[in-house]
Amino acid sequence: MSSKINSKESVVFVPGALCSEEVFAHQVAGISPSFRTLFIDTIQAKTITEMAETLLTHAPSRFALVGISMGGYVALEVLRIAPDRVWGAVLISTTPRAETPSQSEERKGWIERIESGQCEDLIDEIVDACVSNNSTSNDARRCFREMVKTHSLDTFSRQMAASAMRPNFQEGLKDIRCPVLLISGSDDSEYFRNGVQEISESVISSEILILQNCGHLPTIESASSTTKAINQFLLRAAKCKS
Repeated sequence: MSSKINSKESVVFVPGALCSEEVFAHQVAGISPSFRTLFIDTIQAKTITEMAETLLTHAPSRFALVGISMGGYVALEVLRIAPDRVWGAVLISTTPRAETPSQSEERKGWIERIESGQCEDLIDEIVDACVSNNSTSNDARRCFREMVKTHSLDTFSRQMAASAMRPNFQEGLKDIRCPVLLISGSDDSEYFRNGVQEISESVISSEILILQNCGHLPTIESASSTTKAINQFLLRAAKCKS
């Protein structure tokens, strides 16, 4: 789905695992007067690289990227294999590091529980882990829960496997030359907060925003602040792009 506007500047949004386009609803509405917004369907892809390649096949010749969590992995892979096509990137609640063994085991446990019919309990745990108890948005928890529930078991398993097998992007961070905005919630897990910080320290043309009282999903937990930051960043990056 895309917004029909006159601007030639395109922004591709990449949702995280178990999310839908709804995770970026506020941001799409907020930047659409200035940019053409796009979502590219990668739901059948089995790896992060396949997701990136699908995105590149269907994206405009040049574009900006906004990716959250797993969407950040996809954005980092796009920046690795086709850096000249990206004029700006917003990476939210993500990390350049490969999966740890303990994280992989946790994902396997999730899949086993889903397959055994423990859906509701697991969804509760995932929502609790992602949305801060200090979040000022009363709708964030409900919104994420509804997104998670829309996904089939096959999609759940495929996205978990893709995230578990993602590449390690640490070495390539120094080669990123386009402007990058990093966004993190103060209440997100230490793993992702450190990941965003590591990208910020490694990418020359980057800036970082830490949103207070916010967990893993700033786009819905602190929607207005996230939209404002993304819009201002994209406007600056668009003016500077070659």
